[in-house]
Amino acid sequence: MKFSEILHWITAISGIIGFLALAGAWIAGNETFFGFTQEHLFSDAISLLLVSVSAGIGTLIHQNLEK
Repeated sequence: MKFSEILHWITAISGIIGFLALAGAWIAGNETFFGFTQEHLFSDAISLLLVSVSAGIGTLIHQNLEK
């Protein structure tokens, strides 16, 4: 398996989980959602979406290098 494929999967998985964390933060409001506060879920969403973007950029770079 090529390294760009691994980064592609990391991008997809972290993006989906980040979006779910963001949706959970919206649902939580001023309460909790699955035991996590809204602030915690927003922080998780930001972190996961940043990982997703950086892995996506890494995927593009490694795809060019593998050609």
